[in-house]
Amino acid sequence: MNDQKEEAKIAKYAEKKKSGPIIKIMEKADAEVLVDALKALGTIGDEDSANRITHYLDHSDAKVRVAACRAALVIDTEYMRTRVRHQLAVEQDAEAKKEIQEALNSVKEARV
Repeated sequence: MNDQKEEAKIAKYAEKKKSGPIIKIMEKADAEVLVDALKALGTIGDEDSANRITHYLDHSDAKVRVAACRAALVIDTEYMRTRVRHQLAVEQDAEAKKEIQEALNSVKEARV
């Protein structure tokens, strides 16, 4: 898979707020493309996006888990915040845990 080509497609679909094609790309994507796709889904924020983001909260790659947490916090519903707090509680990777906590803190600061 050509990452740059896939990332360009993801950007186009995100502009058009089309989560379906992005989700389809994610089925065969590597970690870098997944991170971009999750970011895009967070900005779209529809039900399909939210469902797919939660699916990646426990991904084997820490970068993907962090990206899923950040995307969930962009959607910023009570459910998504709860899922991110749960991921923070169970996260084993110290760097990922730090990044998730920073993302949660930035959301709290933005609301004040």
